Amino acid sequence: MSVKLQIQTRVRRLIHYIEDIEKGLIQIPAFQRDFIWKPNDKLNLFDSIKRGYPIGSILFWKPENETFGKNLEIGPYTIPNNDGEYFYILDGFQRLSTLFGCLVNPNKSNLQCNKEEWRKGFNVCYDLDKEEFFIPRSNSDRLASFQVHIYELIDTRSTFSFQRALFGHQIDNKMIDIYMDRYEKLGTTLIDYSLPSIDIFGGEIEEAVEIFSRVNSTGAEISPDWMVSALTYSKDRDFRLGSLIDDLFVDLKVFNFDTIKRDLILNCITNSFGKAYFDQSSRIEELVRRNDFIDVTRKTIENIKKSVKFLFEELLVLDGKLLPYGSQLIFITDFFNTIPNPTKEQIDQLKIWFWKTTYSGYFTIYSLSKVREAYNVFQKFLKQEIKDPVYNDRPDIPFNVAEFPNKIYMGSVRAKALILFLLNYSNDFRPVLVDDVDGINISYLFYDIKDGKGNFFPESVVPFIDQESTRQYRKIKDVSILLRDFTEENSKYLLRYSMVLPFITDDKEAVLRMRKERIIQEEKSFVQELGLSYY
Repeated sequence: MSVKLQIQTRVRRLIHYIEDIEKGLIQIPAFQRDFIWKPNDKLNLFDSIKRGYPIGSILFWKPENETFGKNLEIGPYTIPNNDGEYFYILDGFQRLSTLFGCLVNPNKSNLQCNKEEWRKGFNVCYDLDKEEFFIPRSNSDRLASFQVHIYELIDTRSTFSFQRALFGHQIDNKMIDIYMDRYEKLGTTLIDYSLPSIDIFGGEIEEAVEIFSRVNSTGAEISPDWMVSALTYSKDRDFRLGSLIDDLFVDLKVFNFDTIKRDLILNCITNSFGKAYFDQSSRIEELVRRNDFIDVTRKTIENIKKSVKFLFEELLVLDGKLLPYGSQLIFITDFFNTIPNPTKEQIDQLKIWFWKTTYSGYFTIYSLSKVREAYNVFQKFLKQEIKDPVYNDRPDIPFNVAEFPNKIYMGSVRAKALILFLLNYSNDFRPVLVDDVDGINISYLFYDIKDGKGNFFPESVVPFIDQESTRQYRKIKDVSILLRDFTEENSKYLLRYSMVLPFITDDKEAVLRMRKERIIQEEKSFVQELGLSYY
């Protein structure tokens, strides 16, 4: 740690933080994460202050020499760009943005204010009758006589105006006394509330990040993408990994992959530096020191998009929740990183690899050393040294497929394999175009038939590609209509005409037995063509 680095602690009243931000004495570094708090987060913060609960400390940093680009927006306000003495906010940005955005009066402040943003997210009010914080739903929502904007609570001049207004509404004097007592107590609580800070003087950004990771108010380590944003940001290189990942999730939304974990994205990036993500000797905060870090990261982000598009269109993984293994996305991203313009043969091999790794439990049956071998074999495939990307430690013995699942559960790779098989079978294993498909609808042949634990039988599941031709099934959970109005077209859902008679006689168990046999027959044929052994 730098000998120049010093750490001090302070405890100050909340109102003093507000004043410092107004004067530009507190600044937001450009690498700071974006404001993401939801309305309930803001309301809970004020409720904690009202109750006198601690809300954690604020971490400030005053670098000796380094200057970073600044984000001058905090809450709905634009603060002064102070080039003199100021601290950067490292931890506590969400809290200070909320406190500042809600407690500054937009009608009296000299700061530029985005009134629409303030109205939607920072117009926190207090109901003196119910004794709770709330945000009005719309601009037309007029406050009741016993409701008040919380910025008025810290303005002593507003106290008398509010009291006169209560008298003007002809409210019972006893209730006025109660309301005013609550008004003054909450106002005093907000004005006198004390908030500790940890102030770092000097040092390098790496040291500030290290301290942040140890004293973060939540007790959790700094998020890796925020750390990378901090360690790589400079005025000359406008790069924020956190924002890049945020933008990626926006792009992945059309593929319904915007719910995958950020750590998976980071593993894809880490894996792009020539060594398996699970075998990296260097952490990502050390990889950022590489000269090619930003270029490789940008390239990888683009190829994550290509990988998700491949999964969606070629394999009908129409939702991120259907991805059997996160490792599959990492490997496929490596594929497109290495082979930007693959041939049809290479794409077909990759599809076979996907099905084999899904049905074999590839990423769970092997020890770490064997997964390492699987990674090396895949790398040889990418370098076109071999044609088969699948590693088998016993090549003379085919992989075994797990038994038919006993329930549909998205935490089960075997259940996901079944859904993906049924989905692809219904489309004759043909690709789709993302522009023609919205996602997946999962229905059941009989919605009222479940096992003793309330689970649907897997042989009852009927997944549909959500597209124009299947719109009629979008919100229908029970699709027994497929048997009631049976046509040959419905056989693509692994139904047969022979199932119609037991359906008519209400022998649903017999129908499900017959459909299970039909699914097993077709699924067995499919995996055996892949070279797998079907239990």
